[in-house]
Amino acid sequence: WPHLAAPRHAPAMRRRSARMAAPLLLLLPLCSALAVAVSGWQGSSWLALGGSPGSPKSPIAARLLRRSAVARRSASGRESLTPAEAHLFSLGLSDEQMAKVSARFGVDSSCDVERKVKPILSWLADLGLTDLQIGQAVIGFPRLFGYSPEQKLKPVVQWLSEIGMSDAQVAKVVARRPQIFGYSLESKLKTLVHWLSEIGMTDAHVAKAIATCPSLCGLSLPSNLMPKVQLLRDRGFSDAQIAGTLTVFPALLTYSSKRLAHHMSVLQAQGLLTQTSMRSCMLMTDADFANFETRFD
Repeated sequence: WPHLAAPRHAPAMRRRSARMAAPLLLLLPLCSALAVAVSGWQGSSWLALGGSPGSPKSPIAARLLRRSAVARRSASGRESLTPAEAHLFSLGLSDEQMAKVSARFGVDSSCDVERKVKPILSWLADLGLTDLQIGQAVIGFPRLFGYSPEQKLKPVVQWLSEIGMSDAQVAKVVARRPQIFGYSLESKLKTLVHWLSEIGMTDAHVAKAIATCPSLCGLSLPSNLMPKVQLLRDRGFSDAQIAGTLTVFPALLTYSSKRLAHHMSVLQAQGLLTQTSMRSCMLMTDADFANFETRFD
């Protein structure tokens, strides 16, 4: 059978094929894992996510399924959406944003639009939020639909007003940081205001700082904010200076302690550390500050 005999260059071809196949062999474990992950979310895939076969108990798995379901329905036409989803889409939410909200809250056919969705949206509108701001709040914190306006939402808004915020500032805080409704009013929010007052900030300054940078409310006081203020004190800033800085630049406390300490060290080494220079340098990108440092090498 001469026509079946291997050509003389066959060994070289086999070596070349082996070299080409080697990288593919390394991908086989990953491909196998992906095959399991997309195999219909049944059997062992549910177990991997913490559930049981045929019964998705894992919160992660449930969110993934809800997001996928909304994406499929919105892709097939808005007429297939549930009443709750259709109501939220009227705010201008995109398909992706709606899928995110549904994945976190579960706005499916069992969701009571009249009792859960409309009251919250109406309450936010009465608060002064525009449709765009309501959409931002819903996307940022879908758990809003699980809260009672009377028991959970109104006390926080009333507190914001009591510390001196205008209606416009309250609406701005709710739109930008809707997670504020998930914080403890007594142990977190009021404690933060008391601490800022102890530094020397007036009620008006505290209100302005939180309205300007509402993310301050989400930072831990003992492990985040207090150590950063101590860094400022260690560099020679008085509490009065710190209070003044935080009034006009509250975002200072949202930067990492490492970044804050490094920037102050560079400025202090050159005798340039002031409230104004610190603010300017903290707003620089890493590349811009690196170029700034090279001036003193």
